[in-house]
Amino acid sequence: MLLPRRVIPSISEMIAFEAVARHENFSAAAEELYLTQGAISKQIRSLELTLGVSLFDRRRKRLVLTRQARLLLPSIASIIEQISSTTYKIISSSDKTNNINLSVFSTFSSRWLIPRFARLFAQYPDFNVNVSTVFEAFTFDDTDCDVAIHYGQAVWPNGILYHLFDEIIIPVCSPAYREKTGFSKPEDFNRINLIQLTTRPGLWEYWLSHAGIKTSKPLHGNIFDQFNATIEAALSGLGAALVPHIFVERELREGKLVVLSDELLKGQGAYYAVIPTEKQNNASIMQFIEWIRKESAEYRINTAFHE
Repeated sequence: MLLPRRVIPSISEMIAFEAVARHENFSAAAEELYLTQGAISKQIRSLELTLGVSLFDRRRKRLVLTRQARLLLPSIASIIEQISSTTYKIISSSDKTNNINLSVFSTFSSRWLIPRFARLFAQYPDFNVNVSTVFEAFTFDDTDCDVAIHYGQAVWPNGILYHLFDEIIIPVCSPAYREKTGFSKPEDFNRINLIQLTTRPGLWEYWLSHAGIKTSKPLHGNIFDQFNATIEAALSGLGAALVPHIFVERELREGKLVVLSDELLKGQGAYYAVIPTEKQNNASIMQFIEWIRKESAEYRINTAFHE
């Protein structure tokens, strides 16, 4: 059962409490919030009366949070952070008419999309793109997302999908690691470290089978939970990594990574740009879709194995 709104702490009380709890000091909280110490004390007393508990104890000139305060603090800190984040988004984009809220997983964003943004803003200087990182599947319900980048099958509830490109997996390592290990033939995969990815636990085993390479230790190597980390591990000479080509095109071009085999593996999914069905007539969103499809087409042309 929900509490009546009248007994829920006010925003000003929550802000005062969070500041005092963080600083463990009334004076420091007052200075941060540009209030008098008396005003801060009044907010805390009001909050304590509302809750019916004491929130702070004074011990030898130190301010100590009570058990109830420690229980309350994480929730209030989270609420303030959400309000602050949303307020910042609104203020920072209030003078822009062509706002696009983009939801994308971090590796795609940092390694393929953002490096191309200079061309986007050169073509559309009035665009304001707000990028939010996502870590798991979501829907457009109850979000302000205009465009999502999706990896997987061509399925999205109440969404229109635009195919960008298929996923092509390649084995890579640093030139220094290849030289140190003397890697020269497929059988050498049996004696090098194979960097593992927890989100694709059977990837090496599947690729080795696809390439016709027999090995007794397909899971031998350091373990990471994101493609970004496996790429950095390969760059650091920790072993060989299986990664989508789109995430390492720059490193391959600059010679920081080398491909260890011509055996390419097509991933089980593809990359799509997705928009909510009701936003298909939004001019700015459709211009962004046109731009990213053009960029992906140029990438496919410049990468022969996509054809």
